[in-house]
Formats: sequence, C-alpha cells, structure tokens
Amino acid sequence: PEVPSHVPFLLIGGGTAAFAAARSIRARDPGARVLIVSEDPALPYMRPPLSKELWFSDDPNVTETLRFKQWNGKERSIYFQPPSFYVPVRDLPFVENGGVAVLCGKKVVHMDVRGNIVKLSDGTQISYDKCLIATGGSPRNLPAIERAGKDVQQRLTLFRKIEDFKSLEKISREVKSITIIGGGFLGSELACALGRRARTRGLEVIQLFPENGNMGKVLPEYLSNWTTEKVRREGVNVMPNAVVKSVSVCGNRLVIKLKDGRKVETDHIVAAVGLEPNVELAKSAGLEVDSDFGGFRVNAELQARSNIWV
Repeated sequence: PEVPSHVPFLLIGGGTAAFAAARSIRARDPGARVLIVSEDPALPYMRPPLSKELWFSDDPNVTETLRFKQWNGKERSIYFQPPSFYVPVRDLPFVENGGVAVLCGKKVVHMDVRGNIVKLSDGTQISYDKCLIATGGSPRNLPAIERAGKDVQQRLTLFRKIEDFKSLEKISREVKSITIIGGGFLGSELACALGRRARTRGLEVIQLFPENGNMGKVLPEYLSNWTTEKVRREGVNVMPNAVVKSVSVCGNRLVIKLKDGRKVETDHIVAAVGLEPNVELAKSAGLEVDSDFGGFRVNAELQARSNIWV
C-alpha cells in the first residue's frame, strides 16, 4: 500500500515542531520509524525567512529557489532537509534503520484515542504507538474584512505559507500601494521587507495597528517607539492608534475606514493579526481545549491522553 497501516511514531502537522520532534526521536532511538502527516504540499520548512531574508535576496528567481543568506553569510534553503533526507512513505515499514517519512498534502480528520488510530480525509486509516499533535495555527482575519465581501477578500493576503510569499512577492511588483494591518512581529517584518522594495519601485507601503507603536504588545514603550522610528526610516508610512472599522471597494481601489474617521486608500491588504490554534482534532479525540488560551490542555509532560502528546 501507498501508506503504511501502522507506524510506531505518528506526527500530525508538518511544521517546525514536528520536524524537531522527528529529529529528537531519531537521535534517541536511531532505528525509529517516524511518519509526519502534513496538510502542506511542501516538506517541512522554516517560516521566518518568508517575511525576512527571502525579501532581501538579489536573486530574481528567489520565489523558485527559496534560498537565502544567513547572518553568517552562508546560503541555505528554507527547507530543513533536502528530499533525500526522507524515506519514501511506502518504504517506511521496511527500511533497515528506520527513518522519517512525510505524507504531504494530507489531513488527519479523525482520531480514535482508545484504538490508537487516525483517519485521513481520503478515508485512509493509520494506527500508531505514539502520536504527537503539532497542527500549529491558522492566520486570523479581521471581522471588518470578513464582513466586507468577496471583492475585498480577493485583494487580501493572510501571510503564513510558501504560497503566500510567492503571491505577495508577485503582487508587490504589480500594485502601487500595499497596506499591512497588524503591528506585531509578522506585520512589522513584512512592512520593513516591503519598505525596502518601496524605495526602488515606487511602491507605497502603509502599516496600521491599534497600539501606540510597533510591537506595542511585547515591547516597553521606549523600545516600541524606537522600533516605529526604524520602520519609518525603511520607507513605511506607519499609522499607530488605527482601528479598522470597515473596508470597501471604491473604483479599482480599496478604502479602509478607521474608527477615528481617517480613511486609507490602497490596492492590497495584508492582515497580520495573529494565529488561531488548529484544534479541530480535539472534538473527535475528546481532548480538552483551554477556554482562555484556545490550545490543547495537557499535563506537565505535555501529554493530552495516553500515547498522545501535544
């Protein structure tokens, strides 16, 4: 069969946490057989360069190569490991020294906690000895944008994946104005990355957020102010204390109305307003979700049930 019916270690999710877990399991148990099931069509990769280093590359083909220069000047790919590092999924039960296999573009939709079995969206069942749920989060949207209808949402990027980098990179070459909503890490990084482009391309980059300054939720005020100055120097029009009331299409432009009456006209919006934990599996697995923080509830060993860790 294409997919093994049983694996000793099953990791649900194909991000940094799952890759790190696979590496640690193999380090402690060199013969371990580990299967990663990922909704993402790509092998496990780093997300931070998508909003930082990749934008500063001189390579015109960067959206294809996905290679960047590290702080030490060495070049590397955003993928943690090349395809040759992984074992083909169908060979996982048979390879002599075990290994890590990745099942890409597949979603686990049901967990039978007592039977130690998961079910994929295509009906395939896989049993496991030990399971890790590392399903990460999905980017949040703003209610004001969700209410705004299709025309607005077609000109919206919720930035998270390789595809989002590729599409925003292309958009940044085609439009005159991009507005980033959100003043945290991601919003501020993207603002700087696009601001750098703005100088050479005549692109207008606006960043707006409700706090008094960039990173206002995590930095003390004096550092937040310093950061905002830095972002402005990168060519970004930073608008603090801005709460979005509504977004509409006017002619061929987007109009963002703020609570205080100000209006911002732009061509494309990037919403960087945080993540929503992916906890759909909790229902079928009967796992508890924390009502305050939204994540899976676990014990001190990060265990949610016997044989299931989060």
